[in-house]
Formats: sequence, structure tokens, C-alpha cells
Amino acid sequence: MRKVINIKGRAAEIAAQRQQLRRERLEKRQEEIFARFPRIKEIETALDRTGLSLMSRVAEGAMTPEAAVDEIMAENRDCVRERTELLTGAGYAADYLEDKPICARCGDSCFVQGRPCSCVLTELDRELAAEANLSEKLAAQTFKSFRLDCYSELADPTIGISPRENMRSILGICEKFVENFGSSEENLFFTGGCGLGKTYLSSAIANELLSRGEDVLYVSANSLFPILEDLHFNRDVSENRRYLVDHVLSARLLILDDLGSEFVTPFTSAELFRIVNNRLLQGEQTVISTNLSIDDTQRRYSSRLYSRLIGGYTIIKFFGDDIRWKLKNA
Repeated sequence: MRKVINIKGRAAEIAAQRQQLRRERLEKRQEEIFARFPRIKEIETALDRTGLSLMSRVAEGAMTPEAAVDEIMAENRDCVRERTELLTGAGYAADYLEDKPICARCGDSCFVQGRPCSCVLTELDRELAAEANLSEKLAAQTFKSFRLDCYSELADPTIGISPRENMRSILGICEKFVENFGSSEENLFFTGGCGLGKTYLSSAIANELLSRGEDVLYVSANSLFPILEDLHFNRDVSENRRYLVDHVLSARLLILDDLGSEFVTPFTSAELFRIVNNRLLQGEQTVISTNLSIDDTQRRYSSRLYSRLIGGYTIIKFFGDDIRWKLKNA
């Protein structure tokens, strides 16, 4: 079932949370400063008293807000100067006791010209990535930032095309997978050596679908199977891990990364088949990446799994040199 994200409702929640956070932050700073400088507390009390008096006159229509601000500054110039000198003299910023918004763009209203501020959209992206089990690094990987120029243009004589040409084709397949997501039951099986972009493109698929509000779970094989084993043998498993196990079968998209990195046992082999088979029967889509070849997968796991993969997945082969050192030194 797809997620339904109420962006405006979540923005209002974030705005309320920020107001509370700012209030707590200001109270903590005031407590700290007032304990060190009783004189600053006297100054703040006097400023508050003047402000309330003038705002009352504004409410009565006796003066404009602009005039009230000017009068506050005129009447309290010496007090403000003294407060600033006390704060800066002790190593604090002059505005240490000011209630400043977390986002200067929207002033923590979380809306700009009636639309959710970019700070809210960024927060939602982080929340979705965390729910999908994506690390901060993986959550930053997108189709747009994918580097085709790191792949060789020299054709592989045994295949007839270059790694770059192959990756351009694979990138197109991944983008099409996202565009058709939900309207097809396509599954992808990425196979190839280390450092060829399998994890990157898996993450890019996840991030694009998360931005569209889809239900995605990203998990590595060496993280998942020990949890499944602990649960099966009634070992202590946290609620978060139980949720993850349930989500493996129910997520609209499961991305199982680095298959083959786990310790393979008859139990893990059976669990992998169960996951792949059940998701195919339910029509839920899956992306699997592995350093194993499709034939190695058959030898390591089972012919039953091999049959499901061949019959239910688009097999995508990555080849070329490890590009990670190029990206590191780019």
C-alpha cells in the first residue's frame, strides 16, 4: 500500500515543534546568563516591561508598530548597549538572548508564499530515508548525480560494448523502472563486480520513489538475515527489528543490497527463497544487487531460487573497472 504524505499537515507539526524547541532553547540560555549576570536579568525585565506597554498602545491604535519599535530602541539604547557589552565581554554573541528562527527563509512558519518551505521538504526527505533504512550517504545518491564519465569508453572485446555504454543503458532501465513503478510488476537483479554502481543505482531508485511518496525498504543482506535468524530462534529482537522483518514482505519496493555478503546457511537460503517467492506472488516489486553472477547465485543458494530469478526478474549485468577510486579523487 502506498504512503499518503500530508505535506501541509506535517509542515504545521514541524512549525509547532520548532516553536517549542526555540522556547526551550531561549529559556535555557536565559537561565544560564541570568545566573552569571543578574544585571542582564534586570535589563531584560525592563525591556519586556517597556515592550508590553508600547504594544498595548499599538493595540489601542495610539501608535504604529514601526513607531513602537523606534521608541523602544530610543528609550532602551543604553540598556541594550550595556547588555551587549556584558555578553560580548564574557565571550557570548551579542544576539545570544534573541529568539532566532531555525530557518531564516520561512521564519519557522514552514511556508513561503503559501507553499511548504524547502526546509520542510528537506526534513521530509530525511524522515522518509530513515524509515526506508537508508543511511545519510545513500540518501544523497540520485540519478541526477550519477557519474557516467567515470566509466571507460573502451569497448570490451568479449561483449562488444564499453562499460560507459552499458551503464548508460542500465541508467535508462532504472529510470524507466521508476517511471513505470506500480503499473508493472518488474523486478531487477543487479549482478557484477565491486565498485561498478550497483548500490548507487539501487539508492537512486529508492530516493526517487521515496520523493514520490512510495513505500520503500532498503536493507543489506548481511544486516537482514541475522535478524531473521534471531527472530526464528526466539532470540531477543527489538520492536524496530520486528517492524523491519514485517516490512520486508509488505513494502511496495524492497531493495536487498549486497546479496552474498551474508553467511549462507540452509536457513538463510530458505529465507531468501521465501522472500523472493512471496513478493513475486504478492506482486510487490524488488531490486536485488550482488557481486555474484547469476550462475553463482544458483550454486550458492538453490535451483528453486535461480528459477524464480530467471523467470521473475530482469537480469542486469554490470562490468568494467572499480570506479570508486576515480570518484574519490575526482
